[in-house]
Amino acid sequence: MTDQRTTSPRPSAAEPGPALRTAVGEALRGLIVRGELPPGARLVERTLADRLGVSRVPVREALRDLEAQGYAVTRPTRGIQVREYSAAEVDELFEIRAALETILLRRATGGVSPGAAERLRACLAETAADLAAGDRAAAVAGNARFHEVLTDVAAGPQLRSLLDGLGERMQWLLTQHGDPAAIHLEHVALLDALLAGDLPAVERLGAQHLSTSRAELERRHEVRRTNDPGVRS
Repeated sequence: MTDQRTTSPRPSAAEPGPALRTAVGEALRGLIVRGELPPGARLVERTLADRLGVSRVPVREALRDLEAQGYAVTRPTRGIQVREYSAAEVDELFEIRAALETILLRRATGGVSPGAAERLRACLAETAADLAAGDRAAAVAGNARFHEVLTDVAAGPQLRSLLDGLGERMQWLLTQHGDPAAIHLEHVALLDALLAGDLPAVERLGAQHLSTSRAELERRHEVRRTNDPGVRS
């Protein structure tokens, strides 16, 4: 069984019912998005309640919310599990992301202000430090943060709304990437091209960046499918 321990801040059991349910849901969703509860992991009420220091009631309610939000699913013989995206669903998410990020990168090319460029460089520097320290989880989070900052500095309100809606699900998928260092290096090259205003290079690097993430996800899905016939194709 997957170890469901967490170092995340615990929800306070003193919070009122609705607030506690929300806090537990956010804690569990964070564990899923960061990959601490991987696809296919069983979500056992008692185990999760013990780890979060709360009763089983808010956990049960939060799990219902996670199912409604698409992060968990009930299997007849396995109980509630972290949802696993099928290959077709992964394809669709990447197609949507490719279309939206093509627009984002075109808007950003040559148009990043000095202040925004400094924010992006600082994000890359933090991720480089995390990699040097061997902190994979922090590096993965840093890679996701780069996309968040880029969206914040380059997207208009409509594009930002669309990307924000996709962002957490993409972070969930990208958390499963095997090599955050490779993603970081692609971010470094991409930022250089953006600041230089080199649109052909930006488009090439953007496509390569998506291809790297997608190939690794497909490889990991195939490994899980081989090891567990219950994984959807």
